[in-house]
Amino acid sequence: MRKRSEFLTIQRGGRRLSTRHFLLAHRSGPAPRARLGVTVTRKIGGAVIRNRVKRHVREAFRHARGILPARDLVVIARQGSGLLSAHEVAAELGAAFDQLRGTRPG
Repeated sequence: MRKRSEFLTIQRGGRRLSTRHFLLAHRSGPAPRARLGVTVTRKIGGAVIRNRVKRHVREAFRHARGILPARDLVVIARQGSGLLSAHEVAAELGAAFDQLRGTRPG
């Protein structure tokens, strides 16, 4: 997703799923596959840190995209997400993606 209006529609009218470092807003989408939007504010850190967080989130989404239902998903980074490694982001979002699929880890 790239349009601000799409982000706002999902953030306002979508369901929410919360993890320690991320907030996921999601709703059924028109696309046949899951779509992702990422929001990282300046509160998280400078441009380098924000871009790193976005890169880690996109990579975690790429690995899970084939098993996710056809939904529009906006991931909003929370305080502390800039300190996470790629592996930590993938683990945290992987558990959230499992909840979106309707399966619980463990």
